Amino acid sequence: MQSQGTAGSATTERKPKTIFQLDTPFTTIQWPDIPAQNQNTILELLCSLISPIGQHRANHTTPSKGKRNQKRKRREAKPREATLHDDTPPSPEISSFVVVGLNSITRMLEASSEKSKPTIFDTGIASAEETPAESSTPEDLESKRSESHVKSVHTRHFSVIFVPKSSQPSILHAHLPQLVTTASLAYPGLPATRLVQLEKGSDARICEALKLPRASFIGIIEGAPYVKALVELVRECVPEVDVPWLREVKKGEYLPVKINAVETFAPVVKDKERKKP
Repeated sequence: MQSQGTAGSATTERKPKTIFQLDTPFTTIQWPDIPAQNQNTILELLCSLISPIGQHRANHTTPSKGKRNQKRKRREAKPREATLHDDTPPSPEISSFVVVGLNSITRMLEASSEKSKPTIFDTGIASAEETPAESSTPEDLESKRSESHVKSVHTRHFSVIFVPKSSQPSILHAHLPQLVTTASLAYPGLPATRLVQLEKGSDARICEALKLPRASFIGIIEGAPYVKALVELVRECVPEVDVPWLREVKKGEYLPVKINAVETFAPVVKDKERKKP
């Protein structure tokens, strides 16, 4: 009875309060739903695909023990570098088609999305970026050529991107559905990139397969070897990412800002507590 009285008094000391939040007027993006049994099969196929990369890393790569220790060992290992490279076998073929890490995947998607932008009408006037300055040195021109080469290399199309659920805030990868959709527009002759969200705990299996302390986001580039079974299963059971607001914004209609009213409770501040300095 005493606990109920305590709970009742605590309840009376809180008053209802309405909080208003601004939200986008466009339709919310929904991530593709995948049946649980298909997720297990997809995870098994993915781990078997990337395990050769982890075995090569475990057998022929020395784990890092810090920047200072790494610099010292690099100076000591320079005379033996040529011999070590001759003894190390090449990386597995699949390694050049697997991209690990959210930042690397995002950069490649952004490069492809840049290609999918509508072309600007030709005005006959070149922009400052397109017109080389008279004071440009050969080193500057070579740097620009190198940058353009890097951009062309990193505009390859993803067939699948895997995102395991984790304790990280979802806002860190909330941009992926939009980027996946716009990046796929740059390759109309290829199937759209599939975005696969795996169950929580899948990142541990992926880390074990890659022999890495942390690994969560993995992208498979189109044309990768030994991925036929995995890609076909993903395209069969995972729908394309749908971003409705990309269609809604083309209508050119004004949409008012959406205002959400959230009902909550706020503690009541007593007069004695207000008077305290």
